Amino acid sequence: MSLVKRRRQDETVVAKSRDDVFTLEGHDGTVMAAKFDREGRVLATGGMDKKILLWSLPHVNQRGAPNYGEITGHKSAITSLRWLNSGLLASSSADSTVAIWDAETGKKIRKLNKHSMVVNEIDQDSNLVASVGDDGFVQIWDTQSKDPVSSFQTDYPLITVAFHRGIVYASGIEPVIRAWDIKSSTKPLFEIETMHTDTITSIAVDDSNLISRSNDDTLRIYDPSVVEGTHIRPQIYDGAPSGGENLPIRAIIRENVIYSGSSDNTVTSWDVTSKRLLRKTAGHSGTVIDIDEHMGKLASTSVDGKVILRYTSA
Repeated sequence: MSLVKRRRQDETVVAKSRDDVFTLEGHDGTVMAAKFDREGRVLATGGMDKKILLWSLPHVNQRGAPNYGEITGHKSAITSLRWLNSGLLASSSADSTVAIWDAETGKKIRKLNKHSMVVNEIDQDSNLVASVGDDGFVQIWDTQSKDPVSSFQTDYPLITVAFHRGIVYASGIEPVIRAWDIKSSTKPLFEIETMHTDTITSIAVDDSNLISRSNDDTLRIYDPSVVEGTHIRPQIYDGAPSGGENLPIRAIIRENVIYSGSSDNTVTSWDVTSKRLLRKTAGHSGTVIDIDEHMGKLASTSVDGKVILRYTSA
């Protein structure tokens, strides 16, 4: 049983702060994933060091070490994290498994191991989890069962997944986005020929928009609903390069703003409607991989081994 390791006061995990920017240090090597819990009070991060760190979020003018716990149990890198509606924490790993954790105790509630290769990303819809991997499968999990409740197969490795209102979207090496209704047949509801010219490393969805980020250095946007005809919208968002490291750089969409990691060491953001590049936020010394945002708090992870937390609004 893996239990949360509580940090002692004299340990060297620190939060270096400057105004409303905090650098959270504690991982050894590249940090692959960051996710706020539903209340925005805890940040979970995971990385190449196989560790999940839990952070009580610092506030402006607060000093000290906010990393209060560490969860271990995966045998390889943590690739992504998601909080479930029940308060449990889900993780995916290069060890080919998905795990469900009690974040209070660190106990592993469930080990989900139907993938045969690296699991690249997970997403959640209520207390269901969707996972994708290098084996080309999309697996849908109920946290109460060890076996998938649905499974979809593709011909190429899948890098990214988005799960929203019972529809799961996935893509990867083949720059095509496929969407399935988890309650219907295994045939996709629709496929989007995205016009990307390289691997899609990230997709994200809300009620109105589906976005994709590709190693061709662009992001594109689509209609996520089940409609006839093309889903492609004309907007293209550029200015956040991918570099040559083949990293799974991710993007999210929040309140009409797209945020993306970038190989130029910044978090890059655009206005969805106008396509205007809003900001390139510096601070990291290596490629920014993952980002998450929660009501004015922005977290970013990087190959530099650090997590940067910004309070972007009062």
